[in-house]
Order: sequence, then structure tokens, then C-alpha cells
Amino acid sequence: MSDAAELARWIVAYPAQAQRPEEGTFALGLCMAGAVSAGAYTAGVLDLMVEALDAFAAEKARRREAGEPPLHEVRLSVLGGASAGGMCAALGAVFLDAAFPHVTPDADAATRAANPLYDAWVRRIDMRHLLGTDDLKEGRIVSALDCTVLDEIVETLLDARRAMAGAERPWLADPLPVMLTLANLRGVPYALRFGGPGFSHFMWRHADHLRFVVPRGVAAKAGPDETLLDRFRPRGDPLRELFKAATLGTGAFPAALRPRVIRRPRADYAFRALLHPRSRLAEEADAPLDPLPVWARECLPDWDEGEPDEYRMLCVDGGAMDNEPLELVRRALAGWNGRNPRAGHEADRAVILVDPFTNREQPGPDAEVGLFGAVLPLFNALVRESRFKAEDLALAASPDTYSRFLIAPSRGPGWRAPGAIAAGYLGGFMGFLSEAYRHHDFMLGRRNARSFLLRHLVLPMGNPLFAAGRWSEADVSRHLVRRTPDGPEDHLPIIPLFGRLARRDDPVADDAVEPLPAWPAGRFNAKDIAEPIARRMQRVAEVVYERFVRPQLDQLARETTDKLIARQSWPTRSLLRLARPWLERRLWPRAEEVLRSVPARYLAEQALARISAAVAELDKAELA
Repeated sequence: MSDAAELARWIVAYPAQAQRPEEGTFALGLCMAGAVSAGAYTAGVLDLMVEALDAFAAEKARRREAGEPPLHEVRLSVLGGASAGGMCAALGAVFLDAAFPHVTPDADAATRAANPLYDAWVRRIDMRHLLGTDDLKEGRIVSALDCTVLDEIVETLLDARRAMAGAERPWLADPLPVMLTLANLRGVPYALRFGGPGFSHFMWRHADHLRFVVPRGVAAKAGPDETLLDRFRPRGDPLRELFKAATLGTGAFPAALRPRVIRRPRADYAFRALLHPRSRLAEEADAPLDPLPVWARECLPDWDEGEPDEYRMLCVDGGAMDNEPLELVRRALAGWNGRNPRAGHEADRAVILVDPFTNREQPGPDAEVGLFGAVLPLFNALVRESRFKAEDLALAASPDTYSRFLIAPSRGPGWRAPGAIAAGYLGGFMGFLSEAYRHHDFMLGRRNARSFLLRHLVLPMGNPLFAAGRWSEADVSRHLVRRTPDGPEDHLPIIPLFGRLARRDDPVADDAVEPLPAWPAGRFNAKDIAEPIARRMQRVAEVVYERFVRPQLDQLARETTDKLIARQSWPTRSLLRLARPWLERRLWPRAEEVLRSVPARYLAEQALARISAAVAELDKAELA
């Protein structure tokens, strides 16, 4: 296929302006930010949203049979995520069209186990598993924590999907695009060419993403850089392996969790750089493209000659370079050069950002910290800078923007602790320590999601979504929302709540629908994890010693022995050469003992001290 024909295929698959939803339909894109162990919170949000959309669909079906005003349609059109949010998006790709029970406040243990979101993020993942040593059996250290449990969780969940019944969900797009961000450590090369032959400025693109398409019908097709996702492939299948690598790669927190190797067609990157709002293609939409213009050709990656068709890359946490992929999700709704209408009376599409970490972080250093002390602040600064988007800041500040919304943790205005979720401590890793912490965050996610749907995901009454006889006066009276006491216009919800989730007239009864979960103070003792920490640190120290330190000591022992023998007389040298192995083994016995045990004990003590301090801070938060 010629380059011009390939570009034409990209333009057809990804139009500059997306088709607007049909009349009476509102399209939603769900963007889930990086969260480390606070993925439990995001999973809780997703669980309640599925329950609410199912209840809305059931009410609409009842109304159609009864001949009542049908209300409007809602379509979940795209999922996107980074890091733990990307892992939640991947769970959505697998299970959103499956039948599973929801973890309501009174759900029993069997119900919780049958919910894949709760099972993955609350029941299965735990620091005791991550402190195992199975990953060290081959004498290599690939990450600070043992990630073999993560591979098995993904495999088990995919196996479980094959046995689950499907669910009819008219609110779910068919097909459903799912995008997972990745930090591509290899990078994709580009050349910015200037006048004259041979003059170029070479660049590398490391912020990457994978696009999957979840088909629900038989006619689904994938775009040029998309992969049709068959969730029912057996273990070891290449497509299943790709999905597993992407799911675990987007959440591979640098150094802590294992990086993943991803293999994909090199053609996936062909015209990504050209489909951009500020590209020449956007400025000259009617320009002839066959033969391919020079300006379009120069947007192709600058691959080395002989680069194989299969592109391999090592990936870590997608949140390191795009922690809130709002732009990816927005473009999926609007088109790569389009805009979602922002005004309240015109809005027909919106991006919902789920972000568990919205608290203000501590600033970086303001004085010299030395060579090694500057490494972590530099990494933090690079990550923070990648998250700063001036356009998003300006839009978020506008009260008249109805094309983007935010769900974030809240325990109410009286809460004065540093954060509303347990996972917010220990750099986001706190949730891995205790199932009680993860359960709290999951249930808080459900509570916050209900409040968000009830009070904040709304449009002015004058929006066409509520016109054409779709809403009765009784519906308006029942679901009316006034965003501010003196607001200029009343609002109505985009996803009205029905069934168990419906609004109650009594505030006490309404609060009990999804009650505020008890803060998990006193539910974890840092001493309970001391042994697993010490065991892993000891095994890591042994691997480091055997792989890196011992070869150097052996070399030093040989050199020392050689010098010792060389200084002796001829008969003595002969005897010493015979005893050489014995001498070399005994030159460093004390050093070997120290290097195997002392660093491990020190690191274990430091880790336990930091965990203990975080637990104490969390325990005090209940009194704040």
C-alpha cells in the first residue's frame, strides 16, 4: 500500500471532526488518572456508574412498555486511563459487557468475590504478595517488588471472563475504544528537517499509548493503530499476551514494579504525528494528498534502514508521561481536530476525569541537596511538568464549561486530614498494605460517584437533551438540581438515578444509600509486615551480592593471593599455589557476611520506619 493510500486510511478511520451524537443522546468518555494503589477508589467509581447506567436503562425499558416519556439516551463511548487508571480501563474492556453483582454497602463476601473490579483491586492485590521472592529465582532483579502476583491476577481474571454470562447494555458503545497510556523507554524517532540536504534535528517520542477496540457485534473493525480485543483467547495467545503486557505496563510504577516488553506493528505509528490540531493537515484540510506531500512525509517516523516490521519497546508506568490522558479521550469524542461543545445549552459530549489524587503536593527543594539528593526531585519535576496543561487549567476554571467533569475523593467539608482516601499516604502505595484500606477507598469511590451523578453531572434545563417530550413535568420535578442557591437556571442530571440509587426525600435516608465508610484507623499494624519486608530485602541483598559484588571480591581475592605468593621464596610459592583455592575462600569471609546481611537489615528497618510513620499519620486522621 502506498503512503498516500495509507494516510487516506488513517483519515477515514480517524476523522478530523467526529460525528455528533444523534438527537437525544449524550456521549461520555471516561478518563481515569494514575492512582497507584488508589485504583481501588477508581474501581469503586466504575462499579457504581455501571450500576447507575443499568438502572437507567431498566427504567427506560419499563417506560417504553408503559408508553411513558422515554427520557434521553446516554452512551459510554470511550475509556482511557494511565497507570492504575489504565488498569481500571483494561478491566472495563474485559468486563463491562459481562453480568456481575455490584458491591453495595450490604454485599456479602461471595458477592464481593464475584465482582471483578472489587476482586482485582481489593481482594487479590496485597503487599504481602508483592514482597514475595518468586521473581528472584533466576538470580535477577527486575523490580523492587515481586510482580508475579500481578501476572496471575490478570490471567485469572481473563480466565474468569470466559465463564461469565454477557449482559445487554444499550448504553455501552459498540465497538468500545479503550486507550492505555505507556511510557515508551525505547522511543519513536522523528526528524525535523531544515533547508538543505542532510540537515535535521532528531527527536524521540516517549509518551505512548495503545488503543484497543472491544467488539460487541460481528462487524467491528479496528483503525490503523487499533487492536481488536478478543477477551476469550486462551493463555499464551499472542493477542492475550499483548493485552496483558499493556495492562501491566501502564501500571508499572518506575523501579517498584516490573517494566513490560510490548511488541506491535511498526505501522501503528505511521501518521500519528500528522493527526494533530496544530498540524499542516489541520490547516490545509482540502490539500491534495496523492502523491503524498513532502510535509506529510516528514511526519512519518524516521526509522533506521532495515527496521523490522515488528516494533519492540520496553514500557513503564503511563502516568510518568501522561497521567491524565484527557486529550486522548477528548479527541476520541470530538475528532482529532474537533471540539466538544462547551456551552450548557449545546453540550452533547463530555469527558469525566476520575482522579484519586487531587491534593496539593509538597514543593520541590529550594536549596542545594547534593548530587544524589537532586535525582528524585528531578524525576518528580519531569512528571509534574508533563501533567501541566494550560488549556485544561483555563477550561477547569470556567463555570460555564459542560464538556468536562471531575470525580475526586471527598469525605465531606468537615474532613481536615491530608487526604480522603487511605491510599493517599506513603506516596500512593498505602492501599497495598491492608484490605481494610482498599475496601474503604472502593466504597468511598461508590459514594462519591453517586453524589457526582446526583448533583454535579448535570446540564441546564434548556439543553435539547431534555426536549421533544422526552422528560415529563413529573420527571423534571423529581430530578431537578440547582447547582447554586442563586443560580440563573435549574439543571437536570445526565444520568438520572433510579432503583436502589434513586434520591430519597429524607436526607438521612438518602445518605444511607451509599453511606460514608468508616475511616480504617487501627486496622493495620506495621509490625505485621516486618517479616515479609526483611525476607525480601535479604533475598535481594543475596542476589546483588552473588551477581555484582562477589565477582568483584573474587577478582580482588585472586589479585591479593597472587601478590602474596609472588613475595614468597620459590619452595613456598609452590606450596601456596597448591593451597590457593583455600586462601581465596578465606580472604573475605567477614566481608561476605557483612555485605549479605547489613544492607538488607538497614533497608528493611528504613522501610518499616517509613511505613510505621505513614500508618500513624493515617490513624490520627480520624480525629482530625
